[in-house]
Amino acid sequence: MPEKLFEGDSEMAGLMRAFDWSQTPLGLPEQWSQSLKTSIRIMLGSRYPMFVWWGETLTKFYNDDYIPVLGRRHPFALGQPASVVWAEIWDTLGPQAEAVLRSGQASWNEAVLLIMERNGYTEETYFTFSYSPVPNDDGGIGGVFCACTEETKRVLSDRRLQTLRELAAQTIAAGNMESFVQCS
Repeated sequence: MPEKLFEGDSEMAGLMRAFDWSQTPLGLPEQWSQSLKTSIRIMLGSRYPMFVWWGETLTKFYNDDYIPVLGRRHPFALGQPASVVWAEIWDTLGPQAEAVLRSGQASWNEAVLLIMERNGYTEETYFTFSYSPVPNDDGGIGGVFCACTEETKRVLSDRRLQTLRELAAQTIAAGNMESFVQCS
């Protein structure tokens, strides 16, 4: 049964097949809701960075394309509570996840600044993401689904380009090098 649920030759499908799920609050995959199983299969089949947080502890599942987002947290993050995986940014992520679980309404975040340490140093990162409720088999909300895009390179490039535009405008306004040096 786990072989079919975690079908495929992706790194994450293999890790999920080998993972001891009995050590998580979710228990064995044979006991999981059909909603969770379907969410996992959709996520594993996608080439877009995605994750699912499931249950009261928001147990983490993710696909191969989400691995770079985790950095050194991979593969530790698999099967862990989301609040443990993202402890340093949980003050931003946690309330949004809780709101989605309570209200059943999706969230939307565009180029949100998240200061995280995922590769051994503190990083200024930007992400666009949406948290969507995942219905459980009984009609309630069983978890959170997220598709995300890292925007860090774009945001930093835009900021650098804006700085160059401002510098060029000052250069033109100054008219000569002596005036430019005085403006700077």
